[in-house]
Amino acid sequence: MTNFVQASRFPTDSFNLLKYLQGLPFDSEAVSYYATLSAADTVRSSRNTISLRRSDGTDWTVEELVAMQFSYVKELAESVAGEKVTDVVVTVPPFYTQAERDAVVDAIEIAGLRTLALVNDGTAVAINYAMTRTFPEPEIHIIYDAGASAIRTTLVEFSTVESTGKGKPKVHTQVNVLSSGFDRRSGGAELDRRLVKVLVEDFMNKHQVDITKDKRAMSKFRKEANKLKAILSANNEAVSTVCDTSRNVPPDLQSEPFRSRVHSRTSTIVERSSGLNSKSLPATSKSDSPSLFIRVWPRRA
Repeated sequence: MTNFVQASRFPTDSFNLLKYLQGLPFDSEAVSYYATLSAADTVRSSRNTISLRRSDGTDWTVEELVAMQFSYVKELAESVAGEKVTDVVVTVPPFYTQAERDAVVDAIEIAGLRTLALVNDGTAVAINYAMTRTFPEPEIHIIYDAGASAIRTTLVEFSTVESTGKGKPKVHTQVNVLSSGFDRRSGGAELDRRLVKVLVEDFMNKHQVDITKDKRAMSKFRKEANKLKAILSANNEAVSTVCDTSRNVPPDLQSEPFRSRVHSRTSTIVERSSGLNSKSLPATSKSDSPSLFIRVWPRRA
């Protein structure tokens, strides 16, 4: 989760959205795309992967930064459990390549933990959902997961089966993942990026100054865009105020991006994310198919 207050004060010392960079070579398209989402400086590591550079010149590989997150989670888990945590099962997006999965495992090991398994996040949600429920009749669910970096859908069938081994038959819940879909460029960060473009255009039209090279100012616009996203999700209009954008231009911007105006810039995200569900539906079109449910999985980031 991005700390926009911290990022606006120390833009080159705040590293967020690392999921975009894990396990990728420095020459990949993800690096140029990441530059539109973050003010952090990316540099080539000794392994030709991606590192991020602090303002004091210190370089951290993506795996080292993710390991710091794992270490923090480890401390929280140990404080709650009252015992040491050494083994972990970690969820990853279904679109991760083997290189990206290996990068996650490297980060886990750097944090002093041992990987028991990597599980697709949609599968993990399905298992968690089934743990406290029974399914007298088969059910098919679409799990819709809209996160910061991507949107994922997972088509899952829940059913009840009886064991056929020796002794008294036992009833078990069966979770069968039928398919999954994803769009790596339709998450909350992409929505923020498009909102930032609206604010920057307003600023440039007002002051006739190119602000896009000012990392501190762009971080302030990203902070404001994230706030506007929440406001415009429930209102038709909102007033945006960005103060102290740059030392070289007048100190503030006041803009009124109406919801319809913003929607015209972001409608393709809605269309692409809706298409993920429709692609999964043909598998349930038969007349004898189980009941279909759509579950929206809440996200904190």
